[in-house]
Amino acid sequence: MTQINGGELLARCLANEGVKFVFGLPCPEIDPFLAALEGQGIRLVPVRHEAAGVHMAEGLYKTTGQVAAVLGNPGPGSANLMPGVLTALHEGIPVIVITSQHRMGLVYPSTPATYQGQDQLELFKPMVKWGAPIFEWSRISEIVRMAFREMWAGRPGPVHLEVPAPSLYALGEESEADIWSPQSYRSSGPQASEMQLRKAAEMLANAQSPVVIAGNGVDRGRANEALLQVVEQLDCPLVSSMAGRSVAPLDHPNFFHPLSPAADAVRSGADVMLVAGSRLGNLDVPFDKYWGDPAGCEIIQIDIDPRNMGVSRPITLGILADVRSTLDALHQHLGGHEIASVGAEGWQQQREEFVAWSQQLVKQATEWTGSGIHPAQACGVVGAVFGSESIYVADGGMTSLWASLSLPPTLPRSYHNITELGMLGSGIPSAIGAKLGEPQREVVCVTGDGAAGFNFMEMQSAVREQLKITVVVMAEGEWTMEIPNEMEIWGKTFGTHMGEVRWDQLAEALGCHGEFVTELDQLGEALTRAAQHDGPSVVCVRTSAEANLAVPEAILGRFFEVYGGPSAS
Repeated sequence: MTQINGGELLARCLANEGVKFVFGLPCPEIDPFLAALEGQGIRLVPVRHEAAGVHMAEGLYKTTGQVAAVLGNPGPGSANLMPGVLTALHEGIPVIVITSQHRMGLVYPSTPATYQGQDQLELFKPMVKWGAPIFEWSRISEIVRMAFREMWAGRPGPVHLEVPAPSLYALGEESEADIWSPQSYRSSGPQASEMQLRKAAEMLANAQSPVVIAGNGVDRGRANEALLQVVEQLDCPLVSSMAGRSVAPLDHPNFFHPLSPAADAVRSGADVMLVAGSRLGNLDVPFDKYWGDPAGCEIIQIDIDPRNMGVSRPITLGILADVRSTLDALHQHLGGHEIASVGAEGWQQQREEFVAWSQQLVKQATEWTGSGIHPAQACGVVGAVFGSESIYVADGGMTSLWASLSLPPTLPRSYHNITELGMLGSGIPSAIGAKLGEPQREVVCVTGDGAAGFNFMEMQSAVREQLKITVVVMAEGEWTMEIPNEMEIWGKTFGTHMGEVRWDQLAEALGCHGEFVTELDQLGEALTRAAQHDGPSVVCVRTSAEANLAVPEAILGRFFEVYGGPSAS
């Protein structure tokens, strides 16, 4: 008979679920698990900070759909995971959070004299979908199954396994390791009923002015093609959520940016609205003045989680189902109907207004003559160098707004940002995770300098792991998004000035290629050199705080309404 330890069994269970990466740091309590990873085809990626490891798992999942595990060592190592795990909960990122302990009897409960005696189950309880301890070798595979079942139930999210050292060092008979295939214990998820599909098709086919709203659930669910089939069949406007920027090409003839006045018009004029993979969250202009009277529009909502139904607007038909299969089936059902929609003639004027609005934003940026470089100008050059085939990760406050408006159209699952929790600092580690998942593609992180400071040390992780990513830091040395409110109310700023940082020099000290750009005409060549470098690069762009603040009021005003409530205008 052959015996294996708990670490080996845990690694086998994760490999069975398709886990290929573990992000974290070593410690004696978890060494049996780490020792078994390579043999199971799992790559350990050490990090500089545990929270960054969760953001790496986030970038991996958003790009490829793969789930990763993250490690938290006893006490402070586990506590460091918390910002990343909370972000994953809000973003709907499935991740296996594994924390370890010294000895079970020493911690549950612990006395005030116990070193690193933190009850980690209670610590993580509010920020994971589900959590449990594994106190016996014999239950490892069973509890891993429970964790994955809970992780994928409804909207995905993080789950927590507490695995003390005795469970990982314990030995058991290999023949008793009851590892089941995922298909043998998990369902394929809810599917739309024929009655729901018939009703939805009838509502949409009879609508005069249908509009489709698509969120990042479409992108995560790989339903992009199915979405466009329905949109083109109805010949109706498509408005993405702020989080769903890459659900469709930005230059698709039916696409409207969610914050554009033209999108307001088509939303307000809709008689039937199909909401796919979106909760219509607060960041997506939550007030009726941007949507029209709810009583005048019937809403069909498709979502994988019942808790997302009718959260911010009343719905007529809620379909609890996988978004891809539902849109595919809806496309088939619509084929049996005559479409009553007036088509492009009903919204072409708004489309032309949207194009003009977009061009005006570009014109405003390209004609900037003040000091420093306008961030939209910089994003335009970034897009020209790296193109629409790259993966883009946006991070920061004002920088992420400009990136959303100015970076080029992307492929599905190729534009990532944080618009649920708004956690700064996720960009660089998320780009690392994206590159690990898609090593053949260019990965570009566009970040503000405030956001860059949170996890910049992970550039050394990129050097160590030999990952070719490019990080573009928009550096004006200010917490720029905080300036308008302070100036408007107090006439001065406090705490917004960070000072100048040469991110390129920091990068070079960490082993990266660095570039420093102070003039716009230098940027293209600097980015090209970064793209040609066989390793991680950082391009520090001396942008202008004044230019960064020049976001159109129609956009910035709406953003601040999320915090303060709707304005009268």
